[in-house]
Amino acid sequence: MAATRKHCWQCGASFYGRADARYCTGSCRQKAYRERAHRQAATDTLPTPALADAIAVARQTRSKARAARERAAGARQASIEVRAKMHRG
Repeated sequence: MAATRKHCWQCGASFYGRADARYCTGSCRQKAYRERAHRQAATDTLPTPALADAIAVARQTRSKARAARERAAGARQASIEVRAKMHRG
């Protein structure tokens, strides 16, 4: 079976190759793979507004958790003081 004249999908160069060949060299094949992988990674990331919203929610949650811890510590201290008064009294 004779090799057919093809055009590289990456660089556009003409080359002779198998019927299923798409790239003229291994480096063009690798470059095409890296570009596909980069495009896929870009579509898998969060859009900037969604990321900003997620960060804002995380900050609010952290602030609420801090306030709850402070209230719990205050209640714990009040409980200790009440128990101490009961034992003295």
